[in-house]
Amino acid sequence: MKNYFLLLAVLLSCVGCGRKTYPNTNLASQVVVTTFPSSIGDAGVSVYLPAGYAESNLAYPVLYLLHGSGDDETGWLTKGKAKYILDSLITNELSRSMIVVMPNGYLEQTGQVRPSRLWMESTFEENFSQLIDWTEAHYRTLSNKENRAIAGLSMGGFHTMHTAALLNQSFDYVGIFSALYVPHMGQPHSERTLEISALALSDKATYQQTEALLQQQFADAPQLYWIACGKEDFLYEDNVIYRQYLDEKHYPYEYHESEGGHSWKNWMDYLTIFAQRLFK
Repeated sequence: MKNYFLLLAVLLSCVGCGRKTYPNTNLASQVVVTTFPSSIGDAGVSVYLPAGYAESNLAYPVLYLLHGSGDDETGWLTKGKAKYILDSLITNELSRSMIVVMPNGYLEQTGQVRPSRLWMESTFEENFSQLIDWTEAHYRTLSNKENRAIAGLSMGGFHTMHTAALLNQSFDYVGIFSALYVPHMGQPHSERTLEISALALSDKATYQQTEALLQQQFADAPQLYWIACGKEDFLYEDNVIYRQYLDEKHYPYEYHESEGGHSWKNWMDYLTIFAQRLFK
């Protein structure tokens, strides 16, 4: 497994060639699985600390990495092999050393570790600043926009899109992987999105403000706004529509299209590519 991710990192090393790393990458990385106290209750969170963190007094940039529907704060570690990907990239000097924070996306679902339904009621976005504050109070971080990134898959891509727009002065790097795109007032949509919208409760005020929030976000455009989707993904049409909207508004972004569908194989590839582009 480790050899696979090492090979994957080498094959993708042409993306993001600038290299800036911290020393001591021969030491072991670690993952802390804990909880953070939000205003609506304790929420699970996994924190990846890069090799050398414990032995140094350096401060690190932070990637907030969000899971999809039905997963929890361990999804990117157990299914997405995020630790192996990051270890390989950092050890081979293909990405900068970073802290990665993986929160549970179901903040209100106390006692339900893996809910089966979609959860998009804006509480996640509206409370995300508390997670940033908690992270920066408990770990040595570089605490500015230029050293924060956020990315997520599927439902987590939806949360990424809206969190980055709402907290538009917090993230300079945004990664949206196979994201659900719920229509807002006056915006186009696919038939698939209409089916999902009934579950997503997209009438929340935060989501209705998406157009205005995106305008604010791109007025001071992030360093990287990166969208990825597979050609056979059942949300492919939604991603086409969202990119058309960005094009109409002349909002800058980069797009990566792959083979395959809504799968961990794609999401692991996307993380590998995206991580190499961060904090340049």
